[in-house]
Amino acid sequence: MLQLYSARDSKLRSLTALAAGSLVAAAVAQACTSSSGPTGGAAGSGGATMGASGTSGRGATSGGSNAGGSTSTTTGGTGVTIGVGESGAAGGDRTESTGMAGAAGAPSLDPNDACALSTDTVEAIPSVLELVIDTSGSMDWPPGWAPVTPDDSKPPGATKWEITRGALQNAVDSLSDDITLGATFFPDTTDDDPDSLCLRNEVALPLGVLGAPSSKQRSDWAKALDAVVPNGATPTEGAYLFGLEQLDKTDSPGNRFLLLITDGTPTCTLDCECTEDNLPVDSGPLIDDAATALAQGIRTFVIGSPGSEDTRSVLSALARKGGTAPADCSDDGPIYCHLDMTAEPDLAKGLAAALDQVATSLRSCEYPIPTPPNMRTLDPGLVNVLFTPSDGPVRTIGRDPSKTACNQGWQYSSDGSSILLCGDACKAAQEDVGAKVEILFGCRTVMVEPR
Repeated sequence: MLQLYSARDSKLRSLTALAAGSLVAAAVAQACTSSSGPTGGAAGSGGATMGASGTSGRGATSGGSNAGGSTSTTTGGTGVTIGVGESGAAGGDRTESTGMAGAAGAPSLDPNDACALSTDTVEAIPSVLELVIDTSGSMDWPPGWAPVTPDDSKPPGATKWEITRGALQNAVDSLSDDITLGATFFPDTTDDDPDSLCLRNEVALPLGVLGAPSSKQRSDWAKALDAVVPNGATPTEGAYLFGLEQLDKTDSPGNRFLLLITDGTPTCTLDCECTEDNLPVDSGPLIDDAATALAQGIRTFVIGSPGSEDTRSVLSALARKGGTAPADCSDDGPIYCHLDMTAEPDLAKGLAAALDQVATSLRSCEYPIPTPPNMRTLDPGLVNVLFTPSDGPVRTIGRDPSKTACNQGWQYSSDGSSILLCGDACKAAQEDVGAKVEILFGCRTVMVEPR
C-alpha cells in the first residue's frame, strides 16, 4: 500500500526539538565560606557575573546590586532559579577573552579549589539519526557510468550501491553505543509494483539505540542493508518527509539528525508525479521542508554521490537550509554546502571520510546539569565547566553570557536544564572521544567576553 507522508500539507505536523532533560531544581545554595579575606562581589550583570572585590555578602543577583540577604530571581532566559549564595573564591576578575580559560593568564579552576563544593563528570546527551538512502535504479551502476541505450551492458566493477553499502556498514560499526539509529530506503519498489507506484514508504530499521557490537539493533541494520535491491526512480521529497516522520514519532531523547544520501536529481513530486526520461522536478518544496525541519530542531546532512552532478546546487541548498553547511560554502561551489562525492577519484574513500565527518558532528555538545550537592538551589553564577583532553591538563571553559548565537565558551540551554559547548570548545569535545567534561559547583563562573 502506498504511504506518502504529506507532512508539508499538515505543516510537518508537530516535529519537536529535543527536550534537553528535566529542569534542574536542586543545586548550589551556598558557595565558599571564608572567615577572612575578601569574599562578596560587585554588582551582577549579564546573568550573575561577579566582580573581584566587596564585603562579604549573600545573594549576588542577576543584573542587580549585591545587597546582603537572600535573593530569588531568574537569569535571562535560562529558567533556572537563583538561590542564596556567597561569591566564589577571592581574587581577580573572572572575565576572560577566550572560550577556553587558562590561556593568556586567564584564571583556571580546579576541583580542589577552596570554593568548590562538588564536581560531577557528565556525559553528552546522545544523538538520534535517521538515514534516508537512495536505492533507485541508478545506484546499481558503477560510479561514472550511465547507459546510453536500454540495451547497454553494465561494465564490471563495484556499483555505487555496493560501495555505499560497505561504507555505511563500516560507519555504523564505528558509532557509539548510545546513538539511536533508524533507516529507510527509497523508492523501495520492485518490478512487480504497479506503474503508478513511485514510492513505498516502509521503515527498514525502526529507530532504536545501537547498543553493543552484538546487539539486535546492529544485527537488524546489517540485515536491512543486505536486503536492498536498487530499483525505481527518485522521489526524494516523499522519502525525506517520511524520514522526518520517523524522527517525529520516536520518544528517544537526543539531538536529532537526518542524513540523506542520493545519487541524482529528484524526478518525482510529493504526489508521485514522475517525469519522463528522469528529468528533474521542482526542488523548492524539498528545500523548504529542510528549513521547516531545522526550525523544529532537526538538522539535515546531505551526501551527493556520483550522478548528482546536475543537482549539486539543490543538494547544497538542502544542507544549508538544514543547518549543516560549513561557513565558507556556496550552493554553486566550488565549496559546496553538502558533502559532494561527484569528483571523488575513489568513492569508497570519499564516502568513508564524509560519513566520518557526519559521525563527528553527531557527538553532542550538550551536557545535562547534574543534581548539585545537598539539595541546594542553583545559582548560575556559581557553575563552571571543566574540560580535560585525553592528552593534557584540565582547562576551564568560560561562559558566554550573551543572548546571541552560541559561538564560543558555553551557554545554558533555553530551559536551563543543560549546558551547551560552543565554537572551539564544542569542536574540541567532538574530536577528542577520550576527553572528560565536568561541572563544578561553588566557584564564581569564569566568563568570556561576548563577540
